[in-house]
Amino acid sequence: MRAIKLLSVLFLISVINVSCENQTDENVVFYSKDRLTNNLPVQIKDTEGAKISVNSNTIISLSSSLFFKENMIYLRDLSVPKMSFKIINYNSNSSALSNVKVFLDEIQITNDLGVNFLNVAKNNVEFEISNEQLLSTIASKLLQKKQVVISYYSDAVTQGQLDFHFEFSITARGTFVD
Repeated sequence: MRAIKLLSVLFLISVINVSCENQTDENVVFYSKDRLTNNLPVQIKDTEGAKISVNSNTIISLSSSLFFKENMIYLRDLSVPKMSFKIINYNSNSSALSNVKVFLDEIQITNDLGVNFLNVAKNNVEFEISNEQLLSTIASKLLQKKQVVISYYSDAVTQGQLDFHFEFSITARGTFVD
């Protein structure tokens, strides 16, 4: 009988001990939403009537947001609910641009920018890109590489300097787990 009582007490102590060891800290989950913005300058010198190739690129990075930068190690999921762009200071006088292409990493987004997006009448007007598949791909790339490269390519013939820029903006919503 003593052996049974002793084994029962030892069993009870071991169960209590094991159950206390398996307690885990609770994770803290927090969210942040921020707008990541960067300019893509396009500068074309006077080509004196000759056709030249033009390219320019810029990077949009999660580290441009102070909150994302400080909490990057806790980032577990990312969504991009919105992307937009503006064309600033575009003036097509005495210039012709052709074969215009805009890329986000290796993905051509020219068609997502809209028909005839390079237009003087569209200066300083914000246009939203609503392609859900593209926004999901951007989120995935930002989560993996923490940045995306936006590139501009075209052919140009100018009679004078042609300088303008795009302002790209991505709204990023992050889920962080500590």
